[in-house]
Amino acid sequence: WLQTGLKWRPRTPPRQDSGSGSQAVAMGADGHAEGEPPKKQLKTTPSPGKELGMTWGVPEGGPVLAPKPGEGVLAAMTYQGDDVPRGLLASGQVRTMRDGSGSDGEYFGCDFVRRDVLVTNGRDREFSVDSHGFTLTADKVEHIDYFDHEHVLKDYYPTCCELVKRLTGASEVFAFDHNVRSKRLSDAKEKIKGGSAVQGPAFVVHNDYTVTSAPRRVRDLAMPPKVNDTLRKVLGDQPLIDPSTVEEKLKGRWALINVWRNIKDTPVKKLPLAICEGPSVPLEDVVTFEIHYADRVGENYFAGKSSEHKWFYFPEITIDEAILLKVWDSRGAAFADHPSAPGGGSGGEKKDVVLATFSFHSAFEDPSSLPDADDRESVEVRTVVFY
Repeated sequence: WLQTGLKWRPRTPPRQDSGSGSQAVAMGADGHAEGEPPKKQLKTTPSPGKELGMTWGVPEGGPVLAPKPGEGVLAAMTYQGDDVPRGLLASGQVRTMRDGSGSDGEYFGCDFVRRDVLVTNGRDREFSVDSHGFTLTADKVEHIDYFDHEHVLKDYYPTCCELVKRLTGASEVFAFDHNVRSKRLSDAKEKIKGGSAVQGPAFVVHNDYTVTSAPRRVRDLAMPPKVNDTLRKVLGDQPLIDPSTVEEKLKGRWALINVWRNIKDTPVKKLPLAICEGPSVPLEDVVTFEIHYADRVGENYFAGKSSEHKWFYFPEITIDEAILLKVWDSRGAAFADHPSAPGGGSGGEKKDVVLATFSFHSAFEDPSSLPDADDRESVEVRTVVFY
């Protein structure tokens, strides 16, 4: 039996790998494990539910040493198998339904496979949103009850907008959505006061938007909020963005950036966030995943495993630090020639192109975590940025 992160099912036994998560290794070590034989047919996959957020146990021999800055750990990430259709546009074959609480139904066309990667302690590096797709920053703020929906909307959203504006030099920033995550509280089916369900950490390598869904989401924000929109209780039928200006804004540079924060007084020591450098993701490995809501369709990107991926994390991140995680940039180099980009696909002028279009990411089980480590609790706020 092979635990896939979704359910237990019989599979052809994989070849022996180099021992996932068994030791701390220096930067540049080979974290690639040989793959399993591809399946001949894709099948419907049951809703992941809490199984997708389960942990895979302490490595044999106990936890490994915590990696020093510049060193890393071998850890398993959840990718898509070789038979899942690749493509930057939706195929209609890879999808799910999402309900009003933010929970997914069955997954169609997915094949979640575990692959070893090297995840490097990035605390000795300077990362930028433009070049890498993410950055870590000290950000000591007045903290609130993050499990109170109204407090987050009224008090924390403005704080996030100010942070993103200051670090990116944007002219306008609008916060429009957020998730609070905790495996323990998600397993207990806890809900945020006045809001949706607490979500578990996302254990799938993904990016939040695609070349199609990113501009569509911005246009949606210039319309009355829909059923699943977080701001509906605050805005009513009032759009977040002035509808008369949205098309002009989309002609310039804009981006979608998440603000990720630990919300416990203690540092994160379990199920941390790993981030893949944007430019290290080959587009031929990308899978478009459709999310069908009651009144709209969203899209994420999943990915297949690539030896080019460069993964980083920030061990023991504190409540007074924040990660800016870029999930789309209209000036990203990967899509500079795409018809959706200003001047793209037409030989026109391409201004202010930056290296990183996005940053794939995932929660992961850190093999250096102690068995009794506290559960991670975090919040990410989604913002749209206009330069």
